Amino acid sequence: DDTSTALAPGLSGSSTMPWSKEKDFREKLSKLSESQQSIQTLSHWVAFHKANAAHAANVWADEAQRAADPHRQLLLVYLANDVMQNSRRKGTPCADAFASQMATVLPAAHAAATPTVRAKLERLLSIWEERAVMPAPQVAEVRAALGGEGPPPASAPAVPPDSQQAAPA
Repeated sequence: DDTSTALAPGLSGSSTMPWSKEKDFREKLSKLSESQQSIQTLSHWVAFHKANAAHAANVWADEAQRAADPHRQLLLVYLANDVMQNSRRKGTPCADAFASQMATVLPAAHAAATPTVRAKLERLLSIWEERAVMPAPQVAEVRAALGGEGPPPASAPAVPPDSQQAAPA
């Protein structure tokens, strides 16, 4: 008799047990604000619970997809950005866990977003690519899901160098 709970799609981990901190994390996500301190505090909480990174990423993705407001979705992506960049620097599993959810979360947020929010989401994707926060194949998968190549990286010129001329003032 197998009574274990199956992991949700995209969720990996050695344990199939429910995550004891899920309710706490959902509450913290609901209280997340746009302040840098709020984002960093919750990012550090996720890092502290790195043994459950896959569970945290799954809960985060669920909340991001439930969010109706594009600005709220952007805020949740900013949280994931902080988690992934800090995790990549420190070598914790959080970066991979959150990155694995981006092919689902980012296109949904992008589709519902205003042009301003879309540009911010696309910029984050470029940053993740430039800083190797996400592996290149994963970035390509997310870009394809967004429906295009996306903007060129910030380090690349927007027009070919031979066609750049000083604009009239």
